[in-house]
Amino acid sequence: MSRSREIIAVRRVLLSATLLLGLISATSVASPTTAAGEPTTVCASHILVRYWRAHHATVVRSSETALVIAKEILSKALQPGADFDAVGKEAVKIYPDVLYERLGPFSRGRLQKEFEDVVFSLPPGRVADRVLNTPWGLHIIRRNPAVRCRHILVAYKGASRATVERTVEEARQLAEKTRQEALRPGADFAALAVRYSDAPDGRRGGDVGFFDRGMTIRAFEEAAFALRVGEISPLVHTRFGFHIIERIE
Repeated sequence: MSRSREIIAVRRVLLSATLLLGLISATSVASPTTAAGEPTTVCASHILVRYWRAHHATVVRSSETALVIAKEILSKALQPGADFDAVGKEAVKIYPDVLYERLGPFSRGRLQKEFEDVVFSLPPGRVADRVLNTPWGLHIIRRNPAVRCRHILVAYKGASRATVERTVEEARQLAEKTRQEALRPGADFAALAVRYSDAPDGRRGGDVGFFDRGMTIRAFEEAAFALRVGEISPLVHTRFGFHIIERIE
């Protein structure tokens, strides 16, 4: 990589970090309640088109030109079947000083209000049909589908980060036994996680919080997104061991 490309790559990383820090309000506090029907936590992606005098802008581009570019990107993002990730990555390659990033999970009071209002108003998987103008530039925004889950991990010797001595088959049998316990009427999944899970989050009932696609191991992700709220998965085998997953939200 040439020296100039290294500088550009570092600059993009720094700009991404400062944007997120800038969007987060230092004085706001997350509200303990939300409007009726509104989610408490969301995940989102956005494409930012900067213009001259926008915060952290490094490009001499008028706001009018930026709006033309933003609308062109939005038009692509709104096409049926469009891949927002692909649209965002393409925009970064084509246009100077354009940022694409995934944000979340976050709750009300964490980001700039205008940005939050757009994200929280969208159904999961939907792209906002208008460009949002903030002091950082013009945003094309998508609310990403997200789930919240608990899990119980039964590890075995040789699995990633495992400290146990049980064999793969012993782990499988214990995981299936634990899953059957979790499926009993009235079973307390969180208590079972505290008792049986080999994962560090077992101490807090196996709660891994909210996540969207691309944030965790593929097999775990696919199983979690296939569940309805309250459902428990079959055994999911990853490099960490055998997981039993419960979708909470």
